[in-house]
Amino acid sequence: MSMAQTVDSPPAQRWPVGRWAARIGRFLAYGLIALLLGAIGFSLVIALLSAGASTVVVWVGLPILVLGVLTARGFAMAERALQSSILGTELPTPDPKPVPSGAGWMRRLLHPLTDPQRWLDSLWVLVNFLLVLVTFPLALAWTVGSIAIIGGPAATLILEQVLPDSQNNGLGELLGVPAALELPVDIGLQVLAGLLFLLTVGPVVRGLTALHQGVARGLLSSRYEEQQRLARTEESRAAGRSAESTALRRLERDLHDGPQQRLVRASMDLARAEALAAKDPERAMTVLRETREQLGATLDDLRRLSRGIAPPILVDRGLTAALAELAAISPIPATVDSPELELPEHVEIGIYYVVSESLANAAKHSGAEQIHIEVDRIGDDARVRIDDDGRGGAELRTGGGLAGLAGRVASLEGRFTVDSPAGHGTRIEAVLPCAS
Repeated sequence: MSMAQTVDSPPAQRWPVGRWAARIGRFLAYGLIALLLGAIGFSLVIALLSAGASTVVVWVGLPILVLGVLTARGFAMAERALQSSILGTELPTPDPKPVPSGAGWMRRLLHPLTDPQRWLDSLWVLVNFLLVLVTFPLALAWTVGSIAIIGGPAATLILEQVLPDSQNNGLGELLGVPAALELPVDIGLQVLAGLLFLLTVGPVVRGLTALHQGVARGLLSSRYEEQQRLARTEESRAAGRSAESTALRRLERDLHDGPQQRLVRASMDLARAEALAAKDPERAMTVLRETREQLGATLDDLRRLSRGIAPPILVDRGLTAALAELAAISPIPATVDSPELELPEHVEIGIYYVVSESLANAAKHSGAEQIHIEVDRIGDDARVRIDDDGRGGAELRTGGGLAGLAGRVASLEGRFTVDSPAGHGTRIEAVLPCAS
């Protein structure tokens, strides 16, 4: 096996006895506390919701229902703290549904009844209590059974020494083995049973832990994840609108300052050449040559601006060739590691501009001697990394090139990071979802 394989290969996962016992102990502690809290929460929430539902027709039940869902919320918060401290599970709390502005006191009082999370909290109180009624005794029985691998034979030997003439009535006797073999058979069967529990108690407790974590995450934190996805989408859209607006303003400025001014001058030169054609043909030809040069420069400007919208080489020859061209024209020597990947067009364009702007920034500010560009695919995402060996210290400053790149990447729902410790070069990384 090579050294690289030795370094990269993940170490085999081990379960020391202490860690194994601690996991079982934590679940038993969690189960006992959850059982006690669950019994109290189940009784209170069921009583309040039942009373509120039965009296809602006379309006008295509405405040009782509010009290019921708020009580459930309190027990849900206790569960989050309990799982975090004992099981190490992070259960973030979803944001509450906002109260409409201008709402009166009655609407504010009844507002918790319109929040879906409050009802999910109530459902969790009922489901979790029923669940812990099954899982805690099961985990406890499995733990006791695994301890019996030692306790069972020890108890049998002690009884045999203390009460030698008593009726054993063990499994050996029930199986009809000879009297001389009853004790060894009993001990052997007890050891086998205890060994079965001992070998399976770990997976059983892990499964029960995962079951509780999954139920809690689904009922208590699923809306938080939905809220985060919605927030990221809104941020992405806002960043996209900002990046588009900035790009349009820059394009408008470039057109005004470049091709538009040249075209105005070319129009004036053509008018002057027309006026000189009859009386000074030689001077008119000179003006026409200058006009042709102006039009050629204008065409170059338009091509440059069009590359800023959709680079022709990227469309015609693909991302690998486009990045190779960027590396070839970079003032700093650059290498590219970019296999042929099937990526959506918007992702390829995003990667192209991340590399293009990063190379430009490195040429202006980094003082680097070498740049390496790497593109690869990670699951459903495409990742591009640009590493240089310059002076570092790059920052995301408002209005800077890196901030513009961050906005462009955010508009594609991607992640953009800059790692640039002073004196140790700069790494720019963008991860773009291919389904964005």
